[in-house]
Amino acid sequence: MKSTVAAAVAMLTAALLAAAPALTQAQESSTRVTRAQVRQELADLASVGYQAGGGEDPTYPSKVQDAMQRLAAKRAAQSEYGAGTSGSSQTGAGHPAAQ
Repeated sequence: MKSTVAAAVAMLTAALLAAAPALTQAQESSTRVTRAQVRQELADLASVGYQAGGGEDPTYPSKVQDAMQRLAAKRAAQSEYGAGTSGSSQTGAGHPAAQ
């Protein structure tokens, strides 16, 4: 009985040790965020009224989600340029070409 348990523990330990490198490398380098990016995101959220404070805040998820929506709307408004898209245009009347 003890040898069966010891063998199972040894196999489990070996499996965890074999899987450890794969688990530590699970995060892709393209999804990593630098400190500067986090600071910029916090500054952007503050620009739309979000106050990142310390302590326990039970409304944190909804507050940050609202701020992220406002930030997305602000960025969309800033990325627009030129005339609005609500207008229409017409091509000229079909005139025969001069020969």
